[in-house]
Amino acid sequence: MKNGKDFAGAAELILSALLTANSFTLIRACDSAEGHFMACHWAQNTVTLTGAVLTAAAVIRLFIKDRGAKAGIALVSALLSGAAAFIPNAVINLCLMETMRCHTVFRPAVTVAAAVLAVIYTADAVIGIKRTGRGK
Repeated sequence: MKNGKDFAGAAELILSALLTANSFTLIRACDSAEGHFMACHWAQNTVTLTGAVLTAAAVIRLFIKDRGAKAGIALVSALLSGAAAFIPNAVINLCLMETMRCHTVFRPAVTVAAAVLAVIYTADAVIGIKRTGRGK
């Protein structure tokens, strides 16, 4: 980008970091029941790990100069963030009661955040691929 401005990269980093941090704070799934973790706990851990990988990729992407490599990282991150949207209840089952926190807070928040990330990463990848093809 001209003058070192990489707004898409900064947005990707911030949103990925927010997904990671909020997955075990603000939008966390259900708490443990008497020391036993419910299935939603493992969905939460998986989302946290996925967010951490997305955050690491966003940091790496900010320091890379090659546009093709940036587009490749964005494309892989788009796929990973799209997959993260399906972790709660599709990949890892949540609690049986639909009124529990994992269904009312965690699943919708993760789905929306991951979908927004997927759209941003996809747009970044498409723009990066087009610019790489032009040789600019």
